[in-house]
Amino acid sequence: MKLYPLLLCGLLAACSSQPEVEQAEKPTPATSSQSPQEITPKGEFAQIDVSRSQQAMDAITSGNADTINEILKTPNEYAPPVLYLMSAIMFDNDYQDQATFWYYAAQLRARSDANKSGDDTAHTAVNQLNQRFGVRIAPYSMSNPQRLQGIVSQVLEWDSEQSRSYDPRWIALQGKDVVTETKVDFAPRERWQEIDALTRGQFRQGLEQALTKLREAPAQ
Repeated sequence: MKLYPLLLCGLLAACSSQPEVEQAEKPTPATSSQSPQEITPKGEFAQIDVSRSQQAMDAITSGNADTINEILKTPNEYAPPVLYLMSAIMFDNDYQDQATFWYYAAQLRARSDANKSGDDTAHTAVNQLNQRFGVRIAPYSMSNPQRLQGIVSQVLEWDSEQSRSYDPRWIALQGKDVVTETKVDFAPRERWQEIDALTRGQFRQGLEQALTKLREAPAQ
C-alpha cells in the first residue's frame, strides 16, 4: 500500500493543539525529501486500512455528489481528511455553516488522533490539513465569533455522543516512523476514549482563548 498525497499528507513540523480559528501561518518546510507516493508502509503500518476513506475522497474529487450524502449518513466511518474535504466542497457550494461544522469536527478528530500517537512528527498532518482546507473557512468563521462559538460547541457535543469506527492510526502514517519502523507507536485502544475527552477539553479551552483575542482585537 502506498501513501496517498491527499489523505496522507507528508512530513512537516509540529503544530499546536488549539483550534485553527486564525489564518494558517506559512507552510512549514518538509522534513523529508521523499514524497508520500514513494513510501510503502511495512509491518504494523501496512495493516492500517485507509481504503474506505481514500475511496470516498477519490469519489468526491471525481465529482460524485452522492458520496457526500453517504458520508453524512455514517460520518464515524471515515477518517478526518474525508471530513475536511467534505467541508471544503460544502463551503464552495454556499453551505458555509455546515462546512464550518465539519471543518472543526475534522480538526478536533485529527488532533485527538495525533494525541494518541507516540511519534511527535505525526502531529504535523493536522497543520497541513488546516492549511489546505481552512483557507476560506477559517476567515469566515472568524468573522462572527458568536456564531463560531455556537458551531464549535455543537461540534464538541456531537463528538462526545459519537462512537468512532475508523482507524485512528491513519495519523501514524504521517510521521517519520513510517519510513524507518515496522511497529506503530500508538496509545492502547483502552485509552482512546480518554484521550478523545481530554482533547475536547483542550479544544474548548483553545477556542475560548482565540475568541477572547478576536473580541479584543480593534475593529478594522
